[in-house]
Amino acid sequence: MAKGLKSLKVLSLTFLVLIACKKKEQVEVGDEPTPEEPIEDNSSLVYLSTQGKLIYNRYANEGETNKDNRVPDFSGAGYSGGGVALPEVSVKKTISPIAGDNRINIQNAINEVAELPPDVNGYRGAVLLKAGVYDVEGALQITKSGIVIRGEGQGSTGSIIRATKRAQHSLIEIKGTGSGTGEITGTRKKITTGYVPTGSNTFDIENAEGIIAGDEIAVYRVPNKQWVDDIQMSQYGWTADGYDIAYERKVLSVSANTITLDAPVVDPLQTKYGGGYIFKTNISGRVNNCGVENLRLTSVYVNDDDEKHGWVAVELIRAENCWVKQVTALYFGYACVSISDQSIYNTVEECAMLDPKSETTGGRKYSFNLEAGASFNLFQRCFTRGGRHDFVTGSRVPGPNVFLDSYATDTYADIGPHHRWATGLLFDNIYGGEIRTQNRKDMGSGHGWAGAQSMFWNCKSYKNDIKVESPKGARNWGIGCTGLARNGNGYWESWGVNVNPRSLYLAQLKERMGEVAVNKVTTEAQRKGNIFNLLKNWAGEGKLPSQ
Repeated sequence: MAKGLKSLKVLSLTFLVLIACKKKEQVEVGDEPTPEEPIEDNSSLVYLSTQGKLIYNRYANEGETNKDNRVPDFSGAGYSGGGVALPEVSVKKTISPIAGDNRINIQNAINEVAELPPDVNGYRGAVLLKAGVYDVEGALQITKSGIVIRGEGQGSTGSIIRATKRAQHSLIEIKGTGSGTGEITGTRKKITTGYVPTGSNTFDIENAEGIIAGDEIAVYRVPNKQWVDDIQMSQYGWTADGYDIAYERKVLSVSANTITLDAPVVDPLQTKYGGGYIFKTNISGRVNNCGVENLRLTSVYVNDDDEKHGWVAVELIRAENCWVKQVTALYFGYACVSISDQSIYNTVEECAMLDPKSETTGGRKYSFNLEAGASFNLFQRCFTRGGRHDFVTGSRVPGPNVFLDSYATDTYADIGPHHRWATGLLFDNIYGGEIRTQNRKDMGSGHGWAGAQSMFWNCKSYKNDIKVESPKGARNWGIGCTGLARNGNGYWESWGVNVNPRSLYLAQLKERMGEVAVNKVTTEAQRKGNIFNLLKNWAGEGKLPSQ
């Protein structure tokens, strides 16, 4: 009898140890779960507990067995780091249309506001374009911080700027100066943690001397040839030094040689694959607190395949904490909004790209586009018609970046990362045609792996397939998605059935900053559920209803 009781105690102890081990694979945002938190779902990577908290199950990357990674927090994307309402900047200059070319008239108004001193919040003022048609021959540029171009409506009776120049060009540019991440000489420190997993914001460096809380740094991933060979990209012309990628972050705390960052790693760092460094940054020349609002932008064109006319409606270059809202773009050959060159913490919302005019082939019709160096950007409540790659990234885009609650119709190609290792992407409640993250192999000029750590969350495809493939040592996900077909060896969960929370981005934002922050950046309709039908019926004409 005593022997039997002893055996029972051993079994009970073993069971408790197994439970404890299992719990270690689950984490809440920023912390380990408390002992009383029940294990509710061992199969979902992210789910809401009975207490309404997000729980993350650890996972191993493709071809690996160590369950150290977790889905990263994407909620830092957007104006001022997410959860902050776009500002209402007071009007300082008002103009009306004139006959002929309006470019100089509008640019002079922008320049006049640029000479005003910024207020305590950094805003100089808005230039208001009264309703009517403004022909513009060339580009309008905002090159100083705190300036807004605002119209009186994005509908057909609002403020219409018509790009008349017969050459490819951007119509409105929010444009800073300089280049690169501004590495401060002598501050480079090697990351000594052998495996820094996706989703982590803490790791060790060789020597934390001189690094303090508040420092702006880059996490610099420097892959080696073994990494290129293991993901089988040498055959497409990839070289290791072509994929050194800097991720902008801020130091939250330092303890001995361990640093904690404000946002997670979105591409794992492994010593065997070259590892990485951190260094302090001093990025100069970025413009901030600028906006383009409530306008209808159109381009002249000769026919549907015309290549010599307005190409990008609004372009952000080295822009920080800027925004484009309530802008409808018609007939441009490339994009409604394109963001590049260390542009960070920007929001694009309630914008539409309609009926682009150009050949339907590579390098065209990228409706809402992110390029190298762009991170922490949010696109939400947007609509496209007739595009190719409608919500898309280019090469080496560092992330995190988010596309949320948006709709594409009459599509000619796929939504998703387009080529060459964009990382930390969230496509959250996106409706469109083909939706894919994949190895594009020798497409284009050797695109190869389009992206890693790309999440499709509650997305819906009406055409062909949703495809999710994962490269070795990384992971892409399709969770709660629906469509005609599912393809690829990536991570799949709840195919054909949406999951809770409805929006991963908004749930993470609520977890990090509270419900008030969510309310500041969403509409009532978003808070009630998906807005696909609302966007479909709106189609970029006039103001998007909030309910």
